[in-house]
Amino acid sequence: MPIRLKLLGAAKEVGRAGLLLDVEGEQVLLDYGVSLKGNEPEFPLPVQPRNIRVSALSHAHLDHSGALPLLYVSARPPLLTTPLSLSLSELLIRDFMKLSKYYIPYELEELEKMKDHAVPLVYNEVYEAGELTFRMVDAGHIPGSSMIVLETPSFTIVYTGDYALHDTCLLRKGDSGAIAKADVLIMETTYAEFDHPPRDVVEKEFVSSLEEVLSAGGIVLIPAFAVGRAQEILCVLAKHGVSYPVYVDGMARRANELIAESIDLLRDPRLFEKALDMARSIEDWDDRKRALSSPGVIVSPAGMLKGGPSEYYMEKLMDDPRNAVFLVSFAIPETPARQVIETGVYSSATKKGIVKARVEWFDFSAHCGRSELEETIRLTKRSASIVLMHGEEGAEQVVYRYATESGRRAYAPSAGEWLEIEL
Repeated sequence: MPIRLKLLGAAKEVGRAGLLLDVEGEQVLLDYGVSLKGNEPEFPLPVQPRNIRVSALSHAHLDHSGALPLLYVSARPPLLTTPLSLSLSELLIRDFMKLSKYYIPYELEELEKMKDHAVPLVYNEVYEAGELTFRMVDAGHIPGSSMIVLETPSFTIVYTGDYALHDTCLLRKGDSGAIAKADVLIMETTYAEFDHPPRDVVEKEFVSSLEEVLSAGGIVLIPAFAVGRAQEILCVLAKHGVSYPVYVDGMARRANELIAESIDLLRDPRLFEKALDMARSIEDWDDRKRALSSPGVIVSPAGMLKGGPSEYYMEKLMDDPRNAVFLVSFAIPETPARQVIETGVYSSATKKGIVKARVEWFDFSAHCGRSELEETIRLTKRSASIVLMHGEEGAEQVVYRYATESGRRAYAPSAGEWLEIEL
């Protein structure tokens, strides 16, 4: 029996990941996220929730989790994910609902139903649904992130989600063992067009620039994703012994607490504990004023300077050349962070102008770069079929060419197109 699959989003684009599988007569949904690249959130293509036998979430970021409560408006499919991904996705979805200026087609009741029907799985724990067997393996992307392994008596499907095959301060590299066993590999291609610089080089340049600004009397704002990137940056600051005050604000504070509850998932739990001890949590406006009163480092969401306390800090710090804004997160086109990087102009609802503070971008990516994506292809069986997603069209084509030149069958489907794979 062939495998049928349909991309509901993240087809020749980054964001709103969603994948519908028709396997052994059962429908399986892997991820169901939203895209925040425009002014209004974009949802993936619709599914019929009552037809979903099992849903599974690779990790907590909204572009993979943000549409999942929609399933629970009219149905109750089990949701497989790691315990940490479940708690972090709840945190992010609640914040998304609170801050969105646009209509979201679900309410807190559906989020609660999602939680009630979640099946938390630790890495390599097995879940069976008829002839289908599911496992989560460490993806190395953010704490709790997983590749999803779906096995039947006759074949194995592996969905990478977002993943990384390099160590970071925060996490060990992803577990690539499952990739070699895949008959069908469904993989992200976000950064297929270039390689990330070695992490130790990035860390040294980052800390060196940081010390320059701080020693000259400036304040450094580090807008960072609340889940994953903020914790990575705090670990880098602790590892290199930055002696100036380090403040953490916004949703990153609660994410720190949730991640600390699953500290065994981290590469160096003691370093993370050191980072948390070093960071001063900002609780109120007096704390914010204190953080802006003398040289120090402020780590705050939102990473793209769109929402969150980072907007407030940006407006306060941007006019003083002694200060700096160090961007460390992926910046979607048309976001304020991307505009600052490309034009040097910051624009929010309350302020617009040229940024006089020093602006730098550092590549702390938690995704595979080109070499790691090529390594992934080499790890697969020669007979494997490879489905590409979660990359702009040019990025998907880079991996498509490498896969076909390596003798694999490769596919780069469009959104909404049923793809049939004969094994």
